[in-house]
Amino acid sequence: MTCRPKEPPVPTPPADVAHLLRRAGFGAGREEILELAALDLPAVVERVCDFRVNPPDDPPAELDDPGLPDWRRTVALQQWWLDRMATVPAPLQEKLALFWHGHFATSQEKVGDAADMYDQNRLFRSLGAGPFEPLVQQVSVGVAMLVYLDNDPNRRGAPNENFARELMELHTVGVNQYTQEDVVSAARAWTGHNVERVGNRRRYRFYPERHDTGLKRFKGETRNWDGPEIITRLLTVEPERTIAARFLARKLWTFFAGTVPPDALLTTLTQAFVDSGLDVGTLLRVMFTRPEFYTPAVRQALVRSPVEWVVALLRATGFSARDVDPQWWMCDMGQDLFFPPNPSGWRNNGAFLSATACWARAGFARHLTWKAWQRSQLLDEITVRDGGAYRMGAETAVRHALARFGRDPDLEPVSERTVATLTRWLTRQRAAEGPPRWSWSKWSAINLATLTMLTPEVQLA
Repeated sequence: MTCRPKEPPVPTPPADVAHLLRRAGFGAGREEILELAALDLPAVVERVCDFRVNPPDDPPAELDDPGLPDWRRTVALQQWWLDRMATVPAPLQEKLALFWHGHFATSQEKVGDAADMYDQNRLFRSLGAGPFEPLVQQVSVGVAMLVYLDNDPNRRGAPNENFARELMELHTVGVNQYTQEDVVSAARAWTGHNVERVGNRRRYRFYPERHDTGLKRFKGETRNWDGPEIITRLLTVEPERTIAARFLARKLWTFFAGTVPPDALLTTLTQAFVDSGLDVGTLLRVMFTRPEFYTPAVRQALVRSPVEWVVALLRATGFSARDVDPQWWMCDMGQDLFFPPNPSGWRNNGAFLSATACWARAGFARHLTWKAWQRSQLLDEITVRDGGAYRMGAETAVRHALARFGRDPDLEPVSERTVATLTRWLTRQRAAEGPPRWSWSKWSAINLATLTMLTPEVQLA
């Protein structure tokens, strides 16, 4: 018997790799893209989904400083997470945590303790790519969720329906997949699942004396339901299990692809998710290897959220969030970490396109440019030589700037209109400067950096 030689891997187009690394992360440089492009797509996806290379997510030191006001601790937590997103080798772990932060939305405005928000954030990172039910169970008894959706005061004789309703509508099965009777019974089932304070911290505690032990009718079954059993019923018994799988598959596809999946594709994703036991990592691998994920419609479908855009700029410039304080602009951009607008989290695309949001992005881009110029580190390579000639022609400089900010025209298509517009502007800017002199010869590079950050290409994920 003759053994056939093993087929070499089919390389992945660099444009597809670049697209995947933006959607499953926050972008990548030329070297990383070309390295992964030598692999076939399933191997690229496996590399992207391997979180073992990431460092531990130890909290920022400020969280343990009782002398700091909580707003300072919250700012430190925001900066810590932005810096982690920008620097970990496998950023899909952080991108997925960002998805869960909007899916299981809680706000520091109501929770009131940065340490509790960190605990929830860490849970998204540790369980976010595994089976869905354990994640839902753990989030549901976390202090941040118990406080934010008012299950802390939920007790026998005075049931509070807020968490019970959102558990079904926002977290598991979606709108119109439950009755008011289900809400009432689930709220009674969750009585006694509250919070206690131990020293300076709060933690989950079940109080048996506060729990309603009476019979409750949920999803057509009458018995003494307890809170966690409600989650198990929704995610392990048909038809709710498939309903939940379809709900989450649709939401994850929309988050990463930017489009509403066609029915046939959604059915395929749902079945793969169900077959895996609702394993999120399996669903992501299926999504990222689907040809639909690489269509022109999907490539052009998604405006970077403020978090994605800021992290991409931090990666491109090498700054940390502590260096440049992006959090002061991000609220006006429309996405303030740990402060989602409501229990349904942030909407994408159009929600981030407003006059206020655009001005905030422009303000941060200019701030970042000046910070970089003060360090003489941003686009120095396109300024003048000692002899007075520009190092690059105008179009070459524009293409270089786009590559610097994650849109390399040599690896993936870039709008000819964008290149032409920036080239015309840069040519005129240089002409207006006259013969380059050191005192003001960097203005064209400074302004080019700001404008490149604000191009459609850099604004799109």
